[in-house]
Amino acid sequence: MAFSPQAQSCSHDMQAIRRALITICAVSTTALALVWVIVSVARKPSVNQSSFAALITKTPLSGLLIANLSLVTAGTLATLIVMRSRQKADLNTPSPSGWLVAFSILPLSLMALVAAQKSSGRVTDLAPFSHTALSLASALTFVLAFIFLLLERSLATGRHSGILEAGGLAALLRAVIVSLALSGFLAGCGASDISLLTWPWLIPICLTLAAACETIIRVIVRLFSPPATVATTSACIGNILFDSPLALHPARVAMVMKTSFGIDFEQSWALSFVWRAMLPVTGAMILLAWTFSGVVKIDQNQRGIYERFGIPQAVLGPGLHIVLPRPFGYVRLTEFGTIRSTVITDHADAAKAAADVSGAEGEAPESANRLWEDSPEDASYLVARSADGRAGFEMLTVNLRILYRVRLSDQGAMDALYNVSSPDELLRSLARSDLVMFFASETLEGVMATRRDKVAEIISADLQASLDQRHSGIEVVAVLIDSIQPPAAAARSWRAVQAAEVRVQMSVAEERTRAAGTAALARRDAYTLQSSAQAQAETIRKAARADATRMTGDDRAWHESGQAFLLEYYLAALKTALNGAAITVVDSRIPRSVLDLRDMPFSLLPPADSAASK
Repeated sequence: MAFSPQAQSCSHDMQAIRRALITICAVSTTALALVWVIVSVARKPSVNQSSFAALITKTPLSGLLIANLSLVTAGTLATLIVMRSRQKADLNTPSPSGWLVAFSILPLSLMALVAAQKSSGRVTDLAPFSHTALSLASALTFVLAFIFLLLERSLATGRHSGILEAGGLAALLRAVIVSLALSGFLAGCGASDISLLTWPWLIPICLTLAAACETIIRVIVRLFSPPATVATTSACIGNILFDSPLALHPARVAMVMKTSFGIDFEQSWALSFVWRAMLPVTGAMILLAWTFSGVVKIDQNQRGIYERFGIPQAVLGPGLHIVLPRPFGYVRLTEFGTIRSTVITDHADAAKAAADVSGAEGEAPESANRLWEDSPEDASYLVARSADGRAGFEMLTVNLRILYRVRLSDQGAMDALYNVSSPDELLRSLARSDLVMFFASETLEGVMATRRDKVAEIISADLQASLDQRHSGIEVVAVLIDSIQPPAAAARSWRAVQAAEVRVQMSVAEERTRAAGTAALARRDAYTLQSSAQAQAETIRKAARADATRMTGDDRAWHESGQAFLLEYYLAALKTALNGAAITVVDSRIPRSVLDLRDMPFSLLPPADSAASK
């Protein structure tokens, strides 16, 4: 059976385009697997990242590469499946490859969407990365873009116009080419030390996100559409932006709705009313939005300088304010009471010290164990020294931090906003100058003998004077000097001096404690003796008063009673004297010559003769 030359040419073109699609699918799949392996290995914490691996994982490049390669793989794979089914089956029969195409595109499109979305959170500056890594990444993206450009040019030629998927795949490839070319251009600018902003990275990211979302929408629409025949089936790929930008024009949409669904927008009074009212309503909304640009909200920690036609008028406090809309009125925000800190150091990129979590009663933190070690927050200065009658210079290292804020007055807020562009840089510059002048006017012995708080007061006063002279509107809250370290050669001797000073202070404190204890004991003993003497004197005084009172009473009784009182007094004294004494009474008138006065029951004594005594 003989074929016409036109059929043979068409078959030859189909074979050529199929080989090109297979090649592109293999290249994109291989590149996708390679990038995936690099990203997976580089993200392991135990692996030391190279500069190229860090560039891939910490920038949007990895997400953009994975997303674009996934879209190209999905598009070429779907095109190959549709072309093969159209070649093998009858053109009027239902296409058996519809679901296969949909489920081959959907996973890759979802992966592209997720990768592009994650890459939007990695937009960063490319300055920290090496030029070699940036150049390699730029070359890789440009090579992939060039390979896809060759396929796109092959699909866009007239000889492949008979292939239904040629236009959609070419449009998708154009979106991928533009995204990769922009990524390569940005990486190349970083390799050439051309400083660019980070927002241009959003352009390729948005293009990739739009392509992935459109592909997913096409697949979903295909899944819920009536089954198509082999002749009318499509690969569900394309890009409206790079294929037919006018597809979303209202007239085109109205024509599609009328021809496909029988809906005529020209006969609808509601749409006609919306079309007539669109311009007035849009203008009113724009005017209302412009009017509301004059409503300004200022937070509690901010103030606003209100400018009317570019001239400062007033300082607005926290709250809600109504001013002229832009550009006639503008409110520039500044700080209100916020205290900031800056470190005076020799290193431009001094690392921030880790927060100490040690308690008040625990061991000192590791950050405090740096008296004789270099710290990234230390600054070195020359100070004069006199040794053996010869003058010289020594190097001191100072750890100094400045706390500052914008003055609370209205004039201070205006000065800080209009006269100072970078408060940190101004403070560092003036502080370095004041420190150099201070140490140049002092000696090593004088500096080391002066207390740090005194040095801080001097530097704070000089720095505030310099700031006021320049009308900076900045107030120095405090100057904190953490340490003033001696020269390295004198470190050992100075440490011994400090240790001796600590021992002397401890000895003085101990002796003062001992003296205080001795004085307290002496005061206690003196108070005890004084109290005892006072009590004894009071006792003697009370006894004398009692004896005097008793003597006075006896004298008065003697004068009144005479001998009777004396006899009674004699008998009372005799009774008192004889109390408890053993007495023997001998009398002839008593029947017994001896009286037994012992205590015994009366039953043991013989009965007395009462008649004889009478």
